[in-house]
Amino acid sequence: MPSSSVNRPFSTATQVHPRHLPTLYKTGRLEKKFATATAAVVGIGYGMVKYKEYQERQHYQAAEAEAASRRQSETVMDAYADRSSLASLEAAVQAYEAQRRT
Repeated sequence: MPSSSVNRPFSTATQVHPRHLPTLYKTGRLEKKFATATAAVVGIGYGMVKYKEYQERQHYQAAEAEAASRRQSETVMDAYADRSSLASLEAAVQAYEAQRRT
């Protein structure tokens, strides 16, 4: 064995030389935080858009159902009553309900 080799114990606590190398590895922390924040913002934005589309679809379906109900009511009133008095409307409603029961 050469006399210049010195038997040193191996340790994970030994300093890395040059000293600027550890700072290079720490920059990834900022990038990870930025990537996490970006993913969260994109996810929240996507969820908000989908929720808004869902609400618009529900509103549109409710409006369509209301319009269909109104058209059906108008058709029934046109068929059974002339809408000139309350008595004729009540008679029309009773006739319609009797027809629905049979």
